[in-house]
Amino acid sequence: MPSLACGGTEKVMSTLINHWDCHQFDVLLGLNSTEKPFYLITNSAVSIKHFGKSRVRYTWRKLLLLIWKERPDYIFSVLDFTRLMILLKPLIPKSCKLIARESNYLFEWLNTSQKVLSRYLYRNIDLLVVQSALMKQHVINNLPEIASSTLVIQNPIDLSLVRQLAQMPLEYDIPNCPIFITIARLDTIKGHLRILDALALLDRPFCYYIVGEGQERNAIEKYLEKHQLQSKVILTGELKNPFPLLKKAHLYLQGSYSEAFPNVILEALCLGVTPIAFTISGGTSEIIRSGENGFLVNNTTDFVKSISIALKEPFLPQKLSRDLYPFELKAIMSIYEKLFVERLMI
Repeated sequence: MPSLACGGTEKVMSTLINHWDCHQFDVLLGLNSTEKPFYLITNSAVSIKHFGKSRVRYTWRKLLLLIWKERPDYIFSVLDFTRLMILLKPLIPKSCKLIARESNYLFEWLNTSQKVLSRYLYRNIDLLVVQSALMKQHVINNLPEIASSTLVIQNPIDLSLVRQLAQMPLEYDIPNCPIFITIARLDTIKGHLRILDALALLDRPFCYYIVGEGQERNAIEKYLEKHQLQSKVILTGELKNPFPLLKKAHLYLQGSYSEAFPNVILEALCLGVTPIAFTISGGTSEIIRSGENGFLVNNTTDFVKSISIALKEPFLPQKLSRDLYPFELKAIMSIYEKLFVERLMI
């Protein structure tokens, strides 16, 4: 993987690696970036190799040398390394199986020539892991020939750790009003501005915390100034532990235009916080059952209405957190370990 920077894929992969059973498996993590990681690898049995190139594509020589030296049974790739590994597949030992984890709606954002190339290249993958049933259907619609080698494995959540971290001291003085929160990188695809469009219509006091950093910060700050929302919206930047703040929130707001499988929605439910999200492609609708454990909406008007309903008639925390077992870390880890053991025996 490229790095252990602050991001959804990085968080999921570091969680999996830290809980991998190293009595059954030898695990080697290949990282490109040598910068200080946001997520730490605490599993001492895991070896780490740094490639240290400016771009992932420049690692190909070091990557090939490492693969031929180690001759792993499996190569598990994510993000930019998936594209590189697909290209290198003909050059690696035939005994190495390539498993790729796709975290985006691949064919939704590519132009025509890129789609044609991806359809050709993705046939080289031995197994494609996606995070939701809707993502799998998206792959099948565009690449029906790899339907049998596409597997849904949702992202894990360490329920006990989330609850433990939520008990840590809070860095902010929380005002006596409804508290809203979004935890996501400041990027156009995360839809912060359409959340703000909805909140600008809300005729009541509130305090909205936006946790994250990114290229959209300037646009968000200009929006806040234009609509005189500076006193109601706080940009915290990246937080190592956002859970004490999340636990204090009344509502979790998701504005994303696309989400493979939003872990933070699971974390909000775990802490008894009601999520409100726009209806989009991806795994959000496989977590939120609108009207039962949160709300899915189609536009800003409905977003505002859902906020009012959720504040007036809040869900019980026990109801929000009761159906999270299928996503619990141990359950997801057992799926991965069973996958590798059984395929090793074939």
